[in-house]
Amino acid sequence: MLLIAALAVGGVVANWRPIDGDRADRRERPYIEAGQVGEPVSARSFEAELVSVRGARLLGVRSKGYETGGVWILVRVRVTATTEDTTIGYAALIDDRDREFLVSNRFTQLFADGARTFQPGIPVEGEIAFEVPRDVATSLRLRLAAPLLDQRMDGMAEITLPKVDTATVDKWATQQDPVIMERPEVVS
Repeated sequence: MLLIAALAVGGVVANWRPIDGDRADRRERPYIEAGQVGEPVSARSFEAELVSVRGARLLGVRSKGYETGGVWILVRVRVTATTEDTTIGYAALIDDRDREFLVSNRFTQLFADGARTFQPGIPVEGEIAFEVPRDVATSLRLRLAAPLLDQRMDGMAEITLPKVDTATVDKWATQQDPVIMERPEVVS
């Protein structure tokens, strides 16, 4: 009898599913802290503050030009590590339909992709470049996190970019002169 009871209990335990079943993506999602332009937003190991946004059709990076069929969105961000050395491994723009546009990998980004280590208490400003379709460039959110590959159950900053009208996006998309990407710098 004990053996049958143990097998029955084992079967119940083996078939038990937590709330949301096998939806680990929902249970283990990142802890997103949302904010607006000009306010520091925590991503656990660093705070991020959106300083400015600009756009272009042609982007100049280290004396080379990169053209896009959409539009380049350059976000200037101030990052301050809080408790430990850290990097920005994940950077993405999210549109109104929750589509994700990752940081461009067409060139090395000095501020994102884990390329720069931030030291606690030292604020650094720099630009991050994203390539997006013109029709989504009017309403976006910036997401930043330290882990490159696995953001589950970690802190993530989300900052709403200022809305721009389609006339501004069209101006960016037809601009002939390249916009030069700024290098990161320590600020006070």
